[in-house]
Amino acid sequence: MTFRKTTLLAALLSATAFSAQAADFRFALESDPDVLDPDQSRTFVGRIVYAALCDKLVDITPELELVPQLATEWSWNEDGTQLTMKLREGVTFHDGTPFDAEAVAANIERSQTMEESRRKSEVASITGTEVLGAQEIRIDLAQPDATLLAQFADRAGMMVSPTAAAEAGADFGLNPVCSGPFKFEERVAPDKIVVSFKDPRARRALWALALDYMEIGDGLGDDIQERLLSLGPLKEASDG
Repeated sequence: MTFRKTTLLAALLSATAFSAQAADFRFALESDPDVLDPDQSRTFVGRIVYAALCDKLVDITPELELVPQLATEWSWNEDGTQLTMKLREGVTFHDGTPFDAEAVAANIERSQTMEESRRKSEVASITGTEVLGAQEIRIDLAQPDATLLAQFADRAGMMVSPTAAAEAGADFGLNPVCSGPFKFEERVAPDKIVVSFKDPRARRALWALALDYMEIGDGLGDDIQERLLSLGPLKEASDG
């Protein structure tokens, strides 16, 4: 599959280019995402859904530069075995749970210990965490890990509500709760995933200026895309 994040961005920009009014957006995927839980997810197309739902500790630019997202800054100790992160203030998960250092610690523990987690190898170098303040955390490593920040720019760094995760356990993907600009509303597999605009911060991002709802068709190939087209025009369909 050749679909890239920049294609999604271009598609979303096209949805907002001709209207300053809030609108719905319909987007078709090439295949069906698996479980909507960053810790359990395996598929590439799942990442496209997470781009709407979930914030990460670290983001990555098209030039492969690591930049802040939920972590506003970070530093290493001299031997590369301790990573200290300062966290963005004023962020809440979609269920109202605050995003803070305790939430980061809970997410790392979940990635490492949940039986169904597919992130275990990505955070295997982490031996523990220390909450240094409400918005500051230290992550201790067994040995230097040059890949860790890159992992935090992907699913291992996608923060989920620890409250919702504790309540749902392995069924978290049925109603995922993150802190991204869009909130999960429903999934009718394999027809659609519906997310609603929630985060006022995203009004500063061009791609979210005119969106209230986004419907993501998560089907297998042209059949589902044709059904979505029957409901109204698609702004974008991912290719294989």
